[in-house]
Amino acid sequence: MKNSKKALALLLTLMLAASMVSCGNSSDNSSTGSSTGSTAEGESSTAGGEPASTEITLPLADGESLSYFISLDANASIVVDDYNDNEFFQALEEKTGVHIDWMMNSSSDFVTNFNLMIASNQIPDMVYGVANYYSDGLDASIDDGYFMDLTDKVAEYMPNYQSLRLANPEVEINTKTDSGRLACVYAVYTEEQGPWYGMQMRKDWLDELGMEVPTTFDEWEAALTGFKDQLGAYAPLSLTFNGFDTMNGSLSAGYGVWATWQLDETGKVNWGPSMDGWREYLTKMNDWFEKGLIDPDFMAQDAFMVDMTSVITGKTGAWTSMYTMPSLYEASSEDPDMYIVPVTSPVVNEGDELHLRYRNVSTGITTSVSANCENWELALRWLDYLFSEDGARLANYGVEGDTYTMADDGTITFTDKVLANEEYSFSQAQANFLMPPSSIACYYDWTRELAAVPEKDIESYDVWSSAGQDWTLPTLSLTQEESVERAAIMTDIETYAKENSTQFITGVLDIETGWDEYISTIQGMNLARAIEITQAAYDRYLER
Repeated sequence: MKNSKKALALLLTLMLAASMVSCGNSSDNSSTGSSTGSTAEGESSTAGGEPASTEITLPLADGESLSYFISLDANASIVVDDYNDNEFFQALEEKTGVHIDWMMNSSSDFVTNFNLMIASNQIPDMVYGVANYYSDGLDASIDDGYFMDLTDKVAEYMPNYQSLRLANPEVEINTKTDSGRLACVYAVYTEEQGPWYGMQMRKDWLDELGMEVPTTFDEWEAALTGFKDQLGAYAPLSLTFNGFDTMNGSLSAGYGVWATWQLDETGKVNWGPSMDGWREYLTKMNDWFEKGLIDPDFMAQDAFMVDMTSVITGKTGAWTSMYTMPSLYEASSEDPDMYIVPVTSPVVNEGDELHLRYRNVSTGITTSVSANCENWELALRWLDYLFSEDGARLANYGVEGDTYTMADDGTITFTDKVLANEEYSFSQAQANFLMPPSSIACYYDWTRELAAVPEKDIESYDVWSSAGQDWTLPTLSLTQEESVERAAIMTDIETYAKENSTQFITGVLDIETGWDEYISTIQGMNLARAIEITQAAYDRYLER
């Protein structure tokens, strides 16, 4: 049994990085027309319509070149140094007749090199991630003269992309700026991706204690106490981000708050750590910390996901992680009985509703075109090919007969070259033979990841989706002035709030006597103005 577990661990080891990036943009909660979706057995079932393809004559060019500034996908970096060594990009060049001169950057160096590129104004034809990394916002990226306004060009030169972005009102909203411009090309998901991150718990431990999966804070406390007193867990509950979890709210969601911008019960923008619910959350965490139910070293857990060793060694029994991880934890553990299940954030009273969790995704990675790109028509046509039926299938599944087969009914099945490669894990094989998930904006089928994820782990989507997301904010577009002003305010506020929240949990600060001073201090740091800025951006979003 243990050998089979280790084999599964090898297959899943790098699912983390691929899933993080492909899921990374939580900008909206809409879905596009679906195409094909991989199942846990490595197949794809037709889930809706194919892209509304406009005929494309290939090749697009005869050996012409374009340049592209990009971050090297984490899995791809283990296999290749240059995307021209990736088999998908080789096939893409053969089909389109367009060669790409890649300007590769490691993930750790990307932001620094991106800023240096902007400062030097030495910008290649296409650039990855401007929507995330141009600090003053997309409208400013055009107004500052660095990147091209595509508003009047997309309909003519990118008809496939235009068809997909207009097919769903939410996608249309999220692919344009507040001013109504098309500042970049967004990846459009073939179908909506639900919450891929949330709470997990040791179900085998619950069974041993004779307990059901807990839903309220009182039930959680009973379970954590059992983990500690009867099963000897060193850290019954592991808190990530020092208990200041900005990803999905985790435990704080049960009090109607999380550690970032959100809507309150009135529908107005607010900042979670300034709300009364944050005090209730910190009070509960302090109580649990004093009872030994929280990892005593949680202050060092400044990451979005639990340390793997803590899970596989039985150090902890509840934590936050990704949907791809439970089977990897189980396969990597020496405990043959380990069984992990997804759980929702606890609520105060049975039947209370949750309003915060990781937001559904239907748009993602972006590609911007340089304002100085001489052959921008070719760049746009090359990008548009990846939104056509033929180009999207190539990007998501590779070459028929090599990396996938297709049945008469359109069902796609990965070959063993991807699913059971002797040299590469599943994620490495995807990054080497297919479009790496964090590279080019395309019509992206995120469900291809599911080919190596056990059915029980896929069920995480259903469990975490049972929580509402109506108090979560979409990705907002701030003006250049707003972005600079809000950042200047919030940098100090966030640092102060995180430090004080940690001290409230550990009891270094008494929340009964220190809360009012904490609130007074952040209000004195001009939080109201930052809220005003964010509310204005949200109002503009609603008016798009």
